[in-house]
Amino acid sequence: MDLTMTVLRLVPACVLAALGIHTLATGRILVATQRQRTKLRPRPYGLGQLLTGLCLVLLPLSSLVVADRSLYYVVFFASIGCLVAGICFLVAAMIPQDRP
Repeated sequence: MDLTMTVLRLVPACVLAALGIHTLATGRILVATQRQRTKLRPRPYGLGQLLTGLCLVLLPLSSLVVADRSLYYVVFFASIGCLVAGICFLVAAMIPQDRP
């Protein structure tokens, strides 16, 4: 894969990871990403964004390390694990929080 395409794929991934870090640090979801129908919990939502962004960062990087097959598989499966965990956290953020 060309280095330019890798950089172009890394930019949205870094933006998504930065949104996740912002949500985790401040406890607020940005207005541009808020959903009107459901009330999202900010901590799991931010962690889901961060893990999904990390997946999108690791996936292009796995194609750059094709020389060493074992490192390729480690980075590739780590990115898939981050994607699955990120989706789980995003779904968990939609579960309503019960107040005792």
